Amino acid sequence: MNLAITILVLLEVIAVSVGQEVVVRERPQEGQLSLSSPKSPFEFVEEKGKSVQLVFKGKPIWQYNYGVAAPPNAGELNATSGFLHPVWSPNGAIVTDWGAKDHFHHRGIFFAWVKTKWGNLAPDFWNLFAGSGRTRFESFERLELHPDKAVMVVNHVWHARKNEDWVPVIRERWTVVTYAPENGSPNYWTFDLTTELVNISDLTLEIEEYRYGGLGYRGARDWLDESKREVLTSEGKTLADADATDARWVMQGGLVGDKWAGLTLFDHPSNFGFPNRLRVASGFPYVGFAPMRKTSFVMRPNEPMKFCFRICVHATKPSTEQLEGLWQQFSKEGE
Repeated sequence: MNLAITILVLLEVIAVSVGQEVVVRERPQEGQLSLSSPKSPFEFVEEKGKSVQLVFKGKPIWQYNYGVAAPPNAGELNATSGFLHPVWSPNGAIVTDWGAKDHFHHRGIFFAWVKTKWGNLAPDFWNLFAGSGRTRFESFERLELHPDKAVMVVNHVWHARKNEDWVPVIRERWTVVTYAPENGSPNYWTFDLTTELVNISDLTLEIEEYRYGGLGYRGARDWLDESKREVLTSEGKTLADADATDARWVMQGGLVGDKWAGLTLFDHPSNFGFPNRLRVASGFPYVGFAPMRKTSFVMRPNEPMKFCFRICVHATKPSTEQLEGLWQQFSKEGE
């Protein structure tokens, strides 16, 4: 056992031996991401070089992809990392997609800017096939297992293409906190995604007004059949009229095989642009919060920007009242 692994193991033993009910693994490397604890119902399970899954009592909740890869037949430019897919409902249905032929660059749950200006360049960090920008996993900062939650903290770097080089522009830090359900047979999972962004270059990055960007969610491939897909927002909008409206939350769901499953994105009042404007696509199952759909804005060097979202993944169709109650609870946190 090398010194780095020895230190990590000792840290975990100390954390338990002094009576703490948390196991923490700091700065784990590839091959060190599987983690379990008798004091936690959660477990991290790594597929070395590719991904780490979060599992609750044997049921997978989400998979974080840290290995750079492209969907089949998508081409090298669509290779990416640092996103969540698959995301599972408690009934086992997968509610995300990656590599759909209509949009190879849609990657489960992800975050990126689209139309930008950076010096004399216009990097697009969303449409990877354009070859002007990209987002990539950089490092794991921390994994934690608690009796009531699991925490993953990771770092990403966004690059702009400058001549033949990829130049770092934004460092992004994701904190994903997944909560244990209140009973052993939950009808939804809950996890929070916080992204902290910093412009690490010497130039101001301008994010121009555009119809999409920010938090993206590509839904299950079965929902390409719109008879199986439904959308509901906090303002009562549906698939027919939700696009380009403001909302505190948006649910996308429907039949996956013979099971109903869905996922709701919740916007926090502390977020820039709240309540954020929606991009709800017709013809393919994409929804997201797009702050630049309201206004352009800038990221100056070294000035941080932070967004907090809650994500609930449903095994049964939630009512408007249930979703509103979940948002009210979320909105009071972090005040």
